[in-house]
Amino acid sequence: MRKCLASFFVGRFEAGLERHIDAFDIALPASLTADASTFLDPIVRVNVGIRDFVADTISRGETPLVVCGDCLSAIGCLAGLETSNVKPQYLLWFDAHGDFHTSETTISGHLGGMPLAMITGRGTQQILSSVGLTPFHDERVCHIGARDLEPSEAELFRESRIIKANCLSEVEIPPGSSVWIHFDTDYINPLDAPAMRYPAAGGPRADKVCREFDTLAHEFRIVGLSISAWAPHLDTATKTGSTAQVCWQVVSSIASL
Repeated sequence: MRKCLASFFVGRFEAGLERHIDAFDIALPASLTADASTFLDPIVRVNVGIRDFVADTISRGETPLVVCGDCLSAIGCLAGLETSNVKPQYLLWFDAHGDFHTSETTISGHLGGMPLAMITGRGTQQILSSVGLTPFHDERVCHIGARDLEPSEAELFRESRIIKANCLSEVEIPPGSSVWIHFDTDYINPLDAPAMRYPAAGGPRADKVCREFDTLAHEFRIVGLSISAWAPHLDTATKTGSTAQVCWQVVSSIASL
């Protein structure tokens, strides 16, 4: 598996993740955020860099893994697949949040709460069109673990045809299906992984998530993995280790492929 570090949060360089830079084959430079004429420019540049990494990795016959600071970066990952004419049967989206806001439902206007809505053709499509991603049909998307949605977002999410599950064992997808996995680490219960920008109470404990990812590694054909990272400025070691260590432990069965 070939690994990329995209250390950015909604177009801003994310200091702290670079502490783990030796674990990666490539790291996108902080200069991608310089001299932006609009607030979307750095987000698009980061996603173009991710897209090109994914496409290059696939051309080498390897599997891409991207660690990023926000879920918007999944757009670049999926665009890299499209550039490579690789179409996974399903997008598996592990996340405590819906990421399903549009400009009509959002209270804060935060773009980081909108990527899955964008990916399924809802809301603004400017980032998708800028990187060359065609929206996914709802039926090709499976959201796992949503437990913290705002009311208008929850209604839009409920009315969609996205496959919804609380945990992997509830997902009805044929074994052997090809999948891209997007894993927002706040899916893990914050008792085990507290260094999250938007922690959501509850959720599966880390040992259960480890078992889920081991199942993923053995039962599905994984075309790639994106990890929306912990908040490094909040990460301090505890008696069970740092949040970074917990997150890496969870995905180790896939990262070793």
